[in-house]
Amino acid sequence: MMAGLTPIGLAVASLWTLWIFYLAVMSLYRAHHARTLSLPAKLLGYPVLAVGALLDAAVNIVIMSVVFAERPSEWLLTQRLARHIKRGCGWRRKLASWICSHLLNPFDPDQRGHCR
Repeated sequence: MMAGLTPIGLAVASLWTLWIFYLAVMSLYRAHHARTLSLPAKLLGYPVLAVGALLDAAVNIVIMSVVFAERPSEWLLTQRLARHIKRGCGWRRKLASWICSHLLNPFDPDQRGHCR
């Protein structure tokens, strides 16, 4: 375990790190679509996509399985959140909606909602 972090502390740190990666990826996405992403930015940014995808899968499979009290049926967290919003009910749907509304949708460059 990392220097004194409890399992809960590690989970919170992982969720926060995943959110930071999400913000970075959305910034890269915005620059890509604006055609302002230079070659040096691509070379530095593409590994962020890879690490972010791996972190997304790990957080979804391990941490969010505990949070949602279920095994995942998808690899990425956004896919799980979208499923709960579309077909879920009760507390899982409310939690998924809250995460998307407050932490993901405001930073989605398409402005259509990240968890659609």
